[in-house]
Amino acid sequence: MPQILSILVIVAHPDDAESFCGGTIAHLTRAGHQVRLVVCTSGDRGSHHREVSPTHLMELRRQEQLEAQKILGIDEVIWLNYADGELSQKPDLRDKLIRIFRQLQPNVIITFDPWKHYEFHPDHRAVGFMATEARMLADLPWICPELTLEGISPWHPEEMFLFSPQEANYWVDITLEIDQKVKARLAHQSQNDFIHSDSDRDRFIADIRSIAERQGKIPGFNFAESFHKVDGTNITL
Repeated sequence: MPQILSILVIVAHPDDAESFCGGTIAHLTRAGHQVRLVVCTSGDRGSHHREVSPTHLMELRRQEQLEAQKILGIDEVIWLNYADGELSQKPDLRDKLIRIFRQLQPNVIITFDPWKHYEFHPDHRAVGFMATEARMLADLPWICPELTLEGISPWHPEEMFLFSPQEANYWVDITLEIDQKVKARLAHQSQNDFIHSDSDRDRFIADIRSIAERQGKIPGFNFAESFHKVDGTNITL
């Protein structure tokens, strides 16, 4: 019988998961795996419109993430509520992730590739670095000693997949899930301010499908999402 995995997806903002690995999440939940999503910021500054207050945007993006959660079948969304754009200045994020890893004991971590060339968003880089460091350190009992004193056991997630990678070595066939990916990404309407007409919407959908089509060419899938699989375990997505 295939192993049922506990999977933790770690992103910086609402809409990151849907943009970078939404098809894979839908693929995993369809197969019966447990998928939880950690969103590190509230996305409260992610708008070009000055009239949209951070407080209003935060609430709007929570609702959008809830809708996308339903579409993809995500079991739980965990909000860390850092301010958008400031994660590189928040070294305590690593310890928060260590606590989450030890408490939830996931088999698999999915997050950003922080070594990707020309990744300009500081939050994306910060989440990737903090998550990779947290995975490496979470099984050492005297890293975050307060957790050991609380009785929270060390834990090492068995495998890690980095999305939007500099060097892809693993692909997930999302041919059956491409429409779910599109629908989940469109649920983040606050991030679609470039859509002013049906033709704009159709062009955006075509772009999403085109990227997935290009990523599928190497493994021979109609549509795919690419990753860097960090370790040589037998775990597959």
